[in-house]
Amino acid sequence: MYHPRLYGSFHEMGLKYGTLLSEKANFKIPPMNSQRLDFGLQSYRELKTFYPEVVEEIEGFAQGIGDRPERLGAFLLSLGVLGTTGQCSVFAFANGDSVIMARNYDMLFEYKKFTESSLIAPTDKYAYISQSDVFIGRADGINEKGLSIAMSFVNGTETRPGISFHFIIRKVLENCDSTEKAVALIRNTKVSSANNFLIADRNGSIAVVESAPQKSNIRYPKEGKPFLYITNQFISPQMKVFDRGKVEWSQSFERYDHLKRSLLSLKTMDMKKAKGILSDKCICLNLKKERFGTIWSVVANLNTLQIERAETLPKVTNYKPETRLDWWLKKTKM
Repeated sequence: MYHPRLYGSFHEMGLKYGTLLSEKANFKIPPMNSQRLDFGLQSYRELKTFYPEVVEEIEGFAQGIGDRPERLGAFLLSLGVLGTTGQCSVFAFANGDSVIMARNYDMLFEYKKFTESSLIAPTDKYAYISQSDVFIGRADGINEKGLSIAMSFVNGTETRPGISFHFIIRKVLENCDSTEKAVALIRNTKVSSANNFLIADRNGSIAVVESAPQKSNIRYPKEGKPFLYITNQFISPQMKVFDRGKVEWSQSFERYDHLKRSLLSLKTMDMKKAKGILSDKCICLNLKKERFGTIWSVVANLNTLQIERAETLPKVTNYKPETRLDWWLKKTKM
């Protein structure tokens, strides 16, 4: 897993990282067929309206690798929409004085070589720690305001040119300090594919946005059950019509039911308990035949901004502290 530290203007961050990957890894944009290129170019035009600042980052990155921003944007905005997508487990639990979030990201093991955990601190935006298997786009993260967001793929019935989850998560982390604001942002976004988004903030507000190009729905914790959890299907009756299913191979329903049982059995949550749940063989995928499984896990206390990450199949004992956000916040206060 790579561990870049990116800060400054959006263009500066893009140029720095693009130049680094070009010089150190000879990075080139992979070939795209005409369907993917056309879908990506249409989505890139949408991104210019949705988040023009991140387009500046794409332009800087493209300059660093010596390619056109449009090709890079088309590549990024078709990832996870028209290709292989992860299968994930996520939950958040609100105690009286703390909120714990936890996530497993499950993907083809070959994608391990592309994974990165980044400190990103754009000028005049919130700083955050986030994970991904693609540069620029994000799959989950925790920002300086104690807001967390993580996605899980749903096998939707339709895709449309629009904004992929990678850039929705970027905009949430960089601009939102509450679950309410994040929910509103997602609901007003022209999304390109079906996903669950689990959002939590340090005040104990937790929500799941079940999001599809056709419609979205919000779920909140039930009374007396201060937690929510997601795997890879829609739960709300009104959203199931937009879910084609066929995720049995990744044990999505079994993972969902096990999360439910585990969370119902607990009155409080801490990071050790969260790591234990993520490490359980019923939650942590290790599908050797498919060469597919958990390639990173993250747990965090949103009130203290304590973050720990396992960069392989998780065990309670193999998480390491993540200190870069604390370093950045202290640095900028000096």
